Amino acid sequence: MIRPSRLFWKLFLAFWLATSLTFLVGLAILLLGRFFPGDPQIGTVFFNTQHVIERFGVDAGKPLLTVWADDLHGKQVGLYDQQGRLLAGNPVPAGGYSLAVTAADGQVVTLRAPEDPGSPEGKGPSHAIPLLVGTVMSALFSGYLAYYLVWPLVHLRRAMRNVAEGRFDTRVKPIMGRRRDEIVDLAEDCDRMATQLKLLVDAQQDLLHDISHELRSPLTRMRAAIGLLLQDPDRLEMLGRIERESERIDTLIEELLTLARVQGRPESLGSERLDVIELLADIVEDAQFEAGIKGCQVILAAPTTFVSQVNGELLYRCFENVVRNAVRYTAPATQVCVTATTGEPWDWLHVRITDRGPGVEPHRLRSIFTPFERGAEQAQAGFGLGLAIAQRAVEMHGGQIVASNGAEGGLIVDIALPRKA
Repeated sequence: MIRPSRLFWKLFLAFWLATSLTFLVGLAILLLGRFFPGDPQIGTVFFNTQHVIERFGVDAGKPLLTVWADDLHGKQVGLYDQQGRLLAGNPVPAGGYSLAVTAADGQVVTLRAPEDPGSPEGKGPSHAIPLLVGTVMSALFSGYLAYYLVWPLVHLRRAMRNVAEGRFDTRVKPIMGRRRDEIVDLAEDCDRMATQLKLLVDAQQDLLHDISHELRSPLTRMRAAIGLLLQDPDRLEMLGRIERESERIDTLIEELLTLARVQGRPESLGSERLDVIELLADIVEDAQFEAGIKGCQVILAAPTTFVSQVNGELLYRCFENVVRNAVRYTAPATQVCVTATTGEPWDWLHVRITDRGPGVEPHRLRSIFTPFERGAEQAQAGFGLGLAIAQRAVEMHGGQIVASNGAEGGLIVDIALPRKA
C-alpha cells in the first residue's frame, strides 16, 4: 500500500478547506437571509398555504398555518376572511403584505404577512448567492492550486531542455525556495542527474583523449619500424617490433571492449551458477607460472566452495587483473597471498589479495580504479584498465572493492561479493 505523500496531504487539505469554507459561507448567507425581506422560511409557509387552499379549500390550508406557527419563531403569517376575521395562523398588523386567494370552493380569503415573502420562484436570489460564492471560492482555490503545481513544473521543463542542449550546470532546486514536497524531491533528482551527466560526459572526453594517446604511441613506433624496414629490408628485428606493437594494440582494444561491456547495462549480461573458489584456484594456478619467472609464489587460502549466480567471464577478468597486477609489482622472491573467507551472517565472500611491492601513494588509492590511471614510474606497465574493469565487474555483482597499503608495505585489495541465488 502506498503511503500518502506530502503533496497528497497538501492537495487534500486545500480541497477540503475550499469545500468547508464554501459550505460555511453558504450557510451563513442563508442564516443571515432570515433577517431580510423575502425570508425563504416565511415564503415557504405563505406560498405552500396558498397552493393548498387553491387546490383543496380553506379548511385544508388552516392546519398548515397551525402546524407551522411554532416553527416560524415569532414571524407572522395569518389567514383572514373577507370580513377581516383571523381564520388561522398569527395575527398580522394592517399595512403588511396581503394576497387574495380563491379557494377550490370559490371562497375568497386573504393571506397576510408583515413583509413581502418573495415570489414562489423568488426564493431564487437567496439560493443563488451561496452557489455564486461557492463558484467564486472554488475558482480562487483552483487557480491557486494550478499555479502552485504548474510553476515548478515549468522550471523543471526549462531545466530539462537546458540539460538536453548540453548545459549541465542548470540547477532547479534553488528556484523552489523553502518548498518541501515531492516536486522538490524531483528537482533534487534532476539536479543530481545533470551533475552525473556532466561527470559522465567529462569522463567520456577524458577516456577518448586517453585512448587516442594510448593508440598513438604504438602506432608511431610501428610506423617508424616500417619506415626503417623499408629503408633496409635486412633489418628483420623491426618485424619483431611491429609484432609486439600489434599485440599491444590488440590487447588495448580487447580491454577497452571489456570495459565498455561492464560499463553498459548489467541486465544485458548473462549469469550462471559457479563456484567462485574454484575460479580463484584456476587463476592462482595460472598466475603461479608467471610468478615463477620472478622467483615468487602465489598462495591461495580459501574455504571449500562458494557457489553463486554470477557472470563467470567478468569475475575471471576481475580476479585475474588484480592477481596479475600483484604479481607484476611484488618484489622478487616474495609471496602474493590470496585469502578468501565467508561471512556467515551476511553470506558474503571476502577475498584479499596482498603483495610485497612498493604500494601506492595514499592519495591514489581510490583513483587507481579509474581507466588509464598509472603512476609516473608505471607508464609502460599495462594500460591502467585492469583495476577499472575489476571495480565495475564487482559492482555489477553487488559487491565492493577497496585498495589500501599494508602496514609492512605492499598493496592490499579487498573484494567483497554477496551470494546470489
